[in-house]
Amino acid sequence: MITSKDNAKIKRVAALCSSTKKRREEGVFLLEGTRLCSEALREDIEVLEVYYTASVLDADTELVKSLCEISAFSDEVSDTVFAKMSDTCSPQGILLTARFKGEIAIPKKGKFIAFERVQDPSNLGAASRTAEALGFSGIILSSASADPYSPKSLRASMGALLRLPILLTNDFLATVNEYKAQGFKVSGTVVDADATPINKVNFGEDEIAVIGNEASGMSEEAKSVCDRLITIPMAGRAESLNAGAAAAIVMWEMCR
Repeated sequence: MITSKDNAKIKRVAALCSSTKKRREEGVFLLEGTRLCSEALREDIEVLEVYYTASVLDADTELVKSLCEISAFSDEVSDTVFAKMSDTCSPQGILLTARFKGEIAIPKKGKFIAFERVQDPSNLGAASRTAEALGFSGIILSSASADPYSPKSLRASMGALLRLPILLTNDFLATVNEYKAQGFKVSGTVVDADATPINKVNFGEDEIAVIGNEASGMSEEAKSVCDRLITIPMAGRAESLNAGAAAAIVMWEMCR
């Protein structure tokens, strides 16, 4: 059992938990909790390390055993050590490190939700869960957006970010234009009375909807490549919607 919070492996896992830069440098991310760790057994995920406490070993022996069998390293840790590695207030006592997935074939047909500079990982995770539920083909994500491999993103997605094709692009505008060249229509979501109300839009088969930054919305450059600007009509005194909620409404309308 690892009982020291100064253990080199524990300090490394804690760094992976908190740092996007560290995750990208190593090509490694974390899955924490029984639900997400179970996804590693169902999906094509290369598990590197497994850390667990005595309580979860007693409560879910088969899960721990199965994960240890497919990992390169595993060890029990004390509750205080696990708390150092954990990203949650009430840790479940199990986490693993895994290799980033390799290149995933991104479909060139269907419906996509695109995020330009969306910063909140909870918004990204929640929207990806909705995208999967509604049968979207994938997610287009600007490199300036929240990390899809952050613990908060993965937890909010309930594993959807492990299953959906994600195109992480360093040149968001060029990527959108590539899809336009393939025949896609692109809609930019804005808070603007002059934009077309979303319930008045006739969406086609191959569509992309762009969600902008939570505070400043879409950039002018991103708006310029859109075929249409759409808005969600709102009553009351609310000025805007949470990005995750807006994405859910937009995706539902795209399918309706």
